[in-house]
Amino acid sequence: MWGLKLLRLYKKLILFLFLFQILNGKNLTIHSFYDPTARELLDAEIVGNTLILPGNLQGIEFYNISNPQNPVHLDNLQIQGGGGGGNTRCYYARGTGNVVYITTHRGVAIVNISNPSNPQFSGYISGTQGNQYVLGDMDITENFLAVSAHADGVFFYNISNPGNPTLISTISAQNAWTVLFYEDLIYVADGDLIRILNVANIQNPIEIFDWSTGSALKDLAIYDGALYAALGSEGVSVYDISNSEAPYFLANHNTTGLANRIQIFNGKCAVSDWDDVEILEWNGAELELVGFKANGRRTMAINASGNYIYSAEWMWLQVFEYGEIQDADIDINSWELNYPYVENGDSYTLSVDVTNNGNSTLIIEDQYISNIDFQIVNYLQNLNPGESQTVDITYFADAGNSSSGYWIFTNDPDEPQITVELNGNIDGINIGEPAPDFELEIIANGSGTFQLSNHLGQIVVLAFFAPG
Repeated sequence: MWGLKLLRLYKKLILFLFLFQILNGKNLTIHSFYDPTARELLDAEIVGNTLILPGNLQGIEFYNISNPQNPVHLDNLQIQGGGGGGNTRCYYARGTGNVVYITTHRGVAIVNISNPSNPQFSGYISGTQGNQYVLGDMDITENFLAVSAHADGVFFYNISNPGNPTLISTISAQNAWTVLFYEDLIYVADGDLIRILNVANIQNPIEIFDWSTGSALKDLAIYDGALYAALGSEGVSVYDISNSEAPYFLANHNTTGLANRIQIFNGKCAVSDWDDVEILEWNGAELELVGFKANGRRTMAINASGNYIYSAEWMWLQVFEYGEIQDADIDINSWELNYPYVENGDSYTLSVDVTNNGNSTLIIEDQYISNIDFQIVNYLQNLNPGESQTVDITYFADAGNSSSGYWIFTNDPDEPQITVELNGNIDGINIGEPAPDFELEIIANGSGTFQLSNHLGQIVVLAFFAPG
């Protein structure tokens, strides 16, 4: 109970600080929403006017963004050969000219995009094909490609012939997650370490410095002598790298979700933060939150063209624009309220924070809940610019399943309707009920079996999806 109260208090504090910081009326406007064929989108790469979205399931999406506000879908490419949906699982993309490289569970794929409306798969980089490597993110500088391969290190290729890369050298690593070229250096995210190597002679990379961030690294970006690092549940940190042999910590912003990918645009840092998109800016004293939009759709990756932000949201693509907002702009701190188990006849109250981040009054045109098991305690009122209200919703448990939505209708031009999902008791296991004993075979990081009853008094977490 106290843990839930502290979590709510923390989220309210974050929301208050955010409101204090964006009273200038700048935030994210939603322009367009797409439901592509590919699922579990993991990256967003831009090559020229082409946006490329690799999916863990059902292929790679290609969009024309010559009009950055309204991408036009060009094609879905599915590389045959087994995996999710009968096709190859695609993870990360990096492109140059007419070629884009895609890390997959079967190797580094080479795709010709000279005609992005009809991309052509032309095989795998020699030596990577098969299931021998767990491949991660990549980066390109001039005629060189770096591929992170987790426990197998980092591979460097000569891509002067883009359709036939040749291996130059390899460095070892514990868990190379992502890589970033910068001048004659490469930055390697290796577990919780940031490693700097001199690659002026790429046949013989020389490590010159490393340091621990204290958290598993997800992504890296550089702007104006500063290195930004996405640290998952620890948010985003920024470091001064003006002296590559003596970098030092500047600041951290602990985002509200899981900082997975980052992209620099116009001096700001866009963050894909799992359940929201956040915009950060280093102002010389702190890493300041200057934009925010909750979406509840698992924002996995992000990229930008000018002030337009492309959010790869697991199953969707959404386009935002960062800038001045003259109209009303509704935002909420959560898209769902999941109630703990409640005994029949009892009740439990959760809340959602609603905010107007625009420059005009947010007018509440209608609001309701269709299931009488959920009752609005204090109805949402019109909100002035920068104002917020906490709406309490009480769940009254009975013998049946209970779920519904809290519908809010406003004068926000890009989000006229907001629906907060409400989940009460369900048939089966609910939060707060005793867990049944079970025994499962250990298939990784150990051997034998795991039996729940052998861990009484301990916290046991079962993860169906672990982001690393």
